[in-house]
Amino acid sequence: MNNYLRALSFLTIIPLPFVRFGPDGRELSDSAVCFPLAGTTIGLVLAAAAWLLLNTLPVGPTAVIALVLSFFLTRGLHFDGLADTADGLIGTTTREKAFKAMDDSAIGVMGAAALFFLYLLKFALLLEFTPVLLPLALVFMPMAGRWSIVFAGAFFKPARDRGLGDMFLRGLGWPVLLKASLLVVALLFIFALWQPFHAAAVLVGSLPALAAAYLLAFYASRRLGGINGDILGAASEVGEMMFLVGLYIVLNF
Repeated sequence: MNNYLRALSFLTIIPLPFVRFGPDGRELSDSAVCFPLAGTTIGLVLAAAAWLLLNTLPVGPTAVIALVLSFFLTRGLHFDGLADTADGLIGTTTREKAFKAMDDSAIGVMGAAALFFLYLLKFALLLEFTPVLLPLALVFMPMAGRWSIVFAGAFFKPARDRGLGDMFLRGLGWPVLLKASLLVVALLFIFALWQPFHAAAVLVGSLPALAAAYLLAFYASRRLGGINGDILGAASEVGEMMFLVGLYIVLNF
C-alpha cells in the first residue's frame, strides 16, 4: 500500500501530504512496482469522465477533454520529458549539447513538434474507438505508459550521476520490473473475469508500447551513455500512443 501511495503521489497531483520520500531515492524506486497500478487509477478517472461526457458529447470533444484532464491530473510531468527528449536527441548532434538542451527550461522547436504530432496522433487514434470502447482505451492507456517507464528503466543505466532521478534509475532493475509486470498480469486477470477478450486485447496492445519504450531508451543510451528522467517521461508518452495503436489493431484485426 505504501508503494502504491508513493507512486500515486509522484505521478499525479492527488494531495497525499503524509507520503514521504527519502533522500537516497530508494522509496521512489520501490514505488515503481506500483506505477502500472497508479496509471490504472489515472485511467479510471479519465474513463469515468469520458463515460459521463459521452452521454451528451460525441467522441471527438470527449477525447480532447480526456487528454486535457490527463495533463492536469499528472501536472504535465511526462509532457516535459517528451519535449526535452526531442530537443536533446533530435535537435542536437553531441552528447554535451543534448544535455544542455534537455536541461533548458524553454521548449525548442523539436520539443514543440514532438508534443504536437504525438498528441495529434493520440487524438486521431481515440477518435477511432466507439463510444463503448473509448473508456476501455482510456483506462489502460495510462497503465501502459507507466509500465513502459519501468520497462525502459530496468534495462539501462543512468546517463549521469546527479539528483533524485538518477538515484531512482539506479534502483530500477529486474526485480522491480518483474513485480510491476506481475501486478499488470494480476490486474488483467481480474478484468478478464468480466471481459476476457478485451483483457487479452489490452495485454497484446501493450506489447508495442513496451517495445517502443525500449527502443527509445536504447537509442538514448547509445547517444548519451545512459538514460535520464526525461527519457523515461518520453517513454511513457510514446508508450501511451503505441498502446492505442496496438489496441486498435487488435480490436479490428
